[in-house]
Amino acid sequence: MNIRLPYPNVVSSVPDILMGLAFLVTWVDPSALGEDMVPYLFQVMILEFIIIHSAGFMSSIIYGNEPKTKKLTYMTGLTMFYLVFVLGFSFGFRSWWPVIAFGGLMFNRMLSVLTGQAEPGKESEFAKNMWGLNVFCYLISVFAAILLPVPALGVSSGDLSHLNMSGEFVDQPHKMMAWGFLYFTSVGYFELRNKTRLFKVPS
Repeated sequence: MNIRLPYPNVVSSVPDILMGLAFLVTWVDPSALGEDMVPYLFQVMILEFIIIHSAGFMSSIIYGNEPKTKKLTYMTGLTMFYLVFVLGFSFGFRSWWPVIAFGGLMFNRMLSVLTGQAEPGKESEFAKNMWGLNVFCYLISVFAAILLPVPALGVSSGDLSHLNMSGEFVDQPHKMMAWGFLYFTSVGYFELRNKTRLFKVPS
């Protein structure tokens, strides 16, 4: 059952815009929001991929025609499946932060539906369009961050050097900051303008 709030597009866009600002502030000054924000935000972008991947399946279950008991069973099983990956990240980073971030990101992705942003009777279509919006913004922002000349600002190449990992965003963490800023800000913008229909996903 949806909670129909006034200006649901504003309510649902706020967490994304704030997250985008967190990336921007950390990009300019890595210690402004905390000493470990660069690795934390790195984990956020990895977990967001899992959230987007799971959102399509979750929406299909929630708005499917199965009985509520089956829906609950499917949702529980799917949550446990993705939680295994999250716990793996938590173990690898030796922190409970990935679990906390996973819960927060999952809630953020469901917020637009929970606040009643969708028109009555079109919740399923809206959820699919939101999934399409997130996939679009995620892919466009990652390619933009990789291909465009992104300034380092306050982030140095050593901010993620303690991780036993390699790759474009580990070696050049300022590009990861640009990626997160572009992704969350663009999602927040389209939610605020209520333009999710531009990314209609076929049923």
